[in-house]
Order: sequence, then structure tokens, then C-alpha cells
Amino acid sequence: MRILLSIPFFLFLAACDGQTDTQREFLNQYSEYCGYAYEGSTNFVDLSSGHLFENARLTMTLSNCDEDEIRIPFHVDDDTSRTWIVKMTPQGLHLSHDHRYPDGTQHDNNFYGGYADGEGSSSIQYFPADHRTIEERPARAANRWAKEIDPENEKYYYRLYLNGELRLEAEFDLSRPIAL
Repeated sequence: MRILLSIPFFLFLAACDGQTDTQREFLNQYSEYCGYAYEGSTNFVDLSSGHLFENARLTMTLSNCDEDEIRIPFHVDDDTSRTWIVKMTPQGLHLSHDHRYPDGTQHDNNFYGGYADGEGSSSIQYFPADHRTIEERPARAANRWAKEIDPENEKYYYRLYLNGELRLEAEFDLSRPIAL
């Protein structure tokens, strides 16, 4: 059997390599901030009334950093059940949300997230819901998360978009690290 490869296919492969390079550059941005915790707050919440993020003290900790994976425990007031996982995989950069009960067992809705799409840069990446997430919770098909590191202004952002509209933005102050 003879396989014909066209020029557009090679351009596609080159674009994928460029995306992976950009995703790797984004992942490397975390290294400067590892070993510290950072306080934050919500700038914008348009979710259910009285959502737990409203007026909450937010803290993220960058304590588990390696070349291919960053684990970021994320606390909302005294609730320590969340960890963001940003990981380089063979399919590209992936964001997972790990939710645990106080005894360490997994929540039923755990490890939802998505792979970075092609719209990101070395400072921001967008993660639309992946197949597994949509299969387990079809309503999450509307989800697209964003992670942004702004070294110039020393800010870190976590955003949630639903159907293309911003519904949540949390901002963390990278200029004031809290020693672990």
C-alpha cells in the first residue's frame, strides 16, 4: 500500500510541533515561582449565586514542580480539596482538576480538564474540555479553562469560560510569595 503525504499534512505536523514548543515554554514559566504559595482573590464570578469563590481567600501552592508536571494545591478559604495539575503529555499540555475529600479519597467528579488548544502562547494557555470530561459530565462540554502567567505584572490568572463567556477569574499576586 502506498501512502501519499501532502504538503498541508507536513504543515500540520510543523504547527503541532510549534504548539508543543509554546506549551513547553508555558510550562517552564512555572519554575521561577515553585517552592512558594501565593494569595489571590476572585476578580469576577458569574456562576451560581453565593458561589463559594465569591469573597473567598484563595491560595495556590507551587510545591510539586518537575520538568513535565506541576501540581498546584488550590485552597478556597479552609477548603483544601483541590489541586490543579498542568502536565506535558505525548498529546500536548493537559490541565486536570483533582478533587479530594479530607481523608484523601477522590471525589466522584475528579480529574476533569482538557488539552491545550492552538490559541495559547508562552504566557497563556486555553484548555477546552476533553473527551473524557465531556463523556463523564456532558454539561462540561461548554467549559474552557485558561491559565495565565504574567511575569511583567507579577500576576497569575485562572479563568473559566462557559460557551465562550468568562464566568470566573481568580488572580494571584506573584510579587508576594509565602514561604512554605
